[in-house]
Amino acid sequence: MSLYDRDYMRDDPNDHAPRGLSAFGVVVGLNTLVFLCQFIFEIGWLRHPLTGELLIPLGGVSAHELARGHVWTIFTYMFVHHGAGHFLLNMLMLWFAGRGVQQFFGNLHFVLIYAGAGIIGAAAEMAVNGFVHGDTITPLIGASASVFGLLTALATVIPEQKVTAFIYFIIPVHLRMWTLVKGLCIIQLVLGLSGAIFDFLPEGLQIAYFAHLGGALAGWLYARNLGYGGRPMRFARQWQPPGLENPRSPVMAKKRLRPVLDLEAGPEDEASPAPSADPIQSLMDEVNPILDKIHKHGIHSLSPEEKLRLEHASREVKRHRDAAGGL
Repeated sequence: MSLYDRDYMRDDPNDHAPRGLSAFGVVVGLNTLVFLCQFIFEIGWLRHPLTGELLIPLGGVSAHELARGHVWTIFTYMFVHHGAGHFLLNMLMLWFAGRGVQQFFGNLHFVLIYAGAGIIGAAAEMAVNGFVHGDTITPLIGASASVFGLLTALATVIPEQKVTAFIYFIIPVHLRMWTLVKGLCIIQLVLGLSGAIFDFLPEGLQIAYFAHLGGALAGWLYARNLGYGGRPMRFARQWQPPGLENPRSPVMAKKRLRPVLDLEAGPEDEASPAPSADPIQSLMDEVNPILDKIHKHGIHSLSPEEKLRLEHASREVKRHRDAAGGL
């Protein structure tokens, strides 16, 4: 089943309450508006002073532009593209990853991931260009660093989700989300290092690979700090259930050893957990109320504890099924 065919990833058909603009819709709209202005109405270009020929779309970021005080370019570059192919590819990836991030994280986190991944990606690319190639002038444009951040954040939440990728846009390959993201990052790293060390890549492959890697790292770190993909590395108050505010306390140390789904168990349950004839059914009994809540009120109605319980159950169900399949 496709990710977006699942009940908890669709809007409730019985919910007719008016909805405001989503951050995902605004970002897609801004990218489209800038593209139309530049390539249809030819607004926002650096032109040849004599012929008026279109040379470079304005809004790109570089160390040179930042040194001139054009600090806004660190944001505007995320909405500017080289051409129709560049724009359509980024919008396709944004459509794939952005909707899931919007559903799981909400408007504020979507914007922070998009902007944060774009900024870190730009910083990584400018650092490589400056130190390796001595280039501080060539502008960086495109939403790809931000899109890589969204894609990695989504893969951190649902690493086992099966997706279909098309090699050369023809050959379908079924992959896990996390496998897809790892493969893309490895490709970016190999090509980026090849261009930086050997400087032999043809012009068509001279892409901002380190911007993609920086954006991917930002998306992964952001999702991890919110508690996805394992225990968050920082900001414990964002995910700890009430009563566990002090992670160094003896109570917290004992609770930390207990699975997330057993947070409500009593002391006697901690010492000798009751065996279950069907562990998968037991896990599903725990998370079915959470899935019902998502279906009725949306993913944003879940507390951080409920999101962690849902993620833990997903991993445990897969582990039990893999173990059963190997017997």
